[in-house]
Amino acid sequence: MKMLLPPNWDKPGKGNDKLCAKFGKKVYYKTGFSLNYRYYEPPAGNGKLMPLVLYLHGADAAGDDNELQLSMHDIGTFLVRDDLAGRYPCYILAPQYGEMKHWAMPEIKDLLWDLVDDTIKDHPDIDVNRVYIYGYSAGGVGTLRLIKERPGFFASALSICGATGSWNIENLLKTPLYMVHAADDTIVKATYRTKETGLPGNYGSADIYDRFGGEHKDMIYDEYPPGFMKEHFGVNPHCSWVAVSDLRNLKIWEWLFSQKLKDSDRWLGIRQH
Repeated sequence: MKMLLPPNWDKPGKGNDKLCAKFGKKVYYKTGFSLNYRYYEPPAGNGKLMPLVLYLHGADAAGDDNELQLSMHDIGTFLVRDDLAGRYPCYILAPQYGEMKHWAMPEIKDLLWDLVDDTIKDHPDIDVNRVYIYGYSAGGVGTLRLIKERPGFFASALSICGATGSWNIENLLKTPLYMVHAADDTIVKATYRTKETGLPGNYGSADIYDRFGGEHKDMIYDEYPPGFMKEHFGVNPHCSWVAVSDLRNLKIWEWLFSQKLKDSDRWLGIRQH
């Protein structure tokens, strides 16, 4: 059953189909389960190490076509835009989960980790100190979940209109994190604080920043004021990924790709399998 989309939902721009065509299409199999994914390999870097980016789609792109995770919005193909002229050369993994599933489901999550680990193992030109993750909506939720589960694994993370539960919430301090949200988002709220307790049951982007922003020097939060997404982009307030994929907002991507781990000793065993 396809998701019923709210009014003023974001649609891909002209030429997105050509950007999607830059990605290969595969299915990853392991332990009796499978995961559709698209992948992008950058032009040869003349011996230079390249970053790896894991991109997680939202619930509106769930399915089994291995297409929607890129074709639903421009945010999935942003890094391969022609007008960026190779500004962010990198490998990209863009998996897709099926309908009625989500990134935190054990069989999906385990396949994700195995896919990332195997990709690194199979590509010696991937810079293990520059592995990044980003996602929107349910993909923002998945991004926060994964950096809590493997703290320090990613060099940095970008969560767009995401949220998370209280489980291992302190682990968010261990990964440089950029969050984006619209204040009037009613689908995934920026804050879940209640008047009764003053505390959130779940943590929206604003709640995370309110709790940890003061002690996490590598945590950044951009909140768009009420009406901003409609006024500037003509879209539903939940679609804050549209602002992130605007060429006038490259500061977010510059920050993401500027982060680098200082110690890759944890990777030494992966490529020896």
